[in-house]
Amino acid sequence: MTGHWLFTAGLGEGVVLGLAAAVGIVAVRGGRVPGWERRPVVRRRLWGRGALLLTAAVALQSLNLAFSGPGFLQLAVTLVSGACLITGAVLMHRATRDRRRGPTAPSTP
Repeated sequence: MTGHWLFTAGLGEGVVLGLAAAVGIVAVRGGRVPGWERRPVVRRRLWGRGALLLTAAVALQSLNLAFSGPGFLQLAVTLVSGACLITGAVLMHRATRDRRRGPTAPSTP
């Protein structure tokens, strides 16, 4: 019985990571971002690269926890995925800033 919920949780995580990767690919290839991100994002392809890097970091960490035991390899992969996570977040943040004008100003009604 224990394996059923583990399989379901892994399947759910795979679906979420697949959707996140699809959003990143669409942003990189087509320059489209989800509706809740459209207004603040200035550089959409950069945002997509950040989303893909974040997705890869989470997937790498999930695989690391599932397949490697405690030791140097687990530590090394954890450090690499942590660095990718931070880099992806920085890229997504930089995508909300215009290179010439600085941060985007919130619109006032």
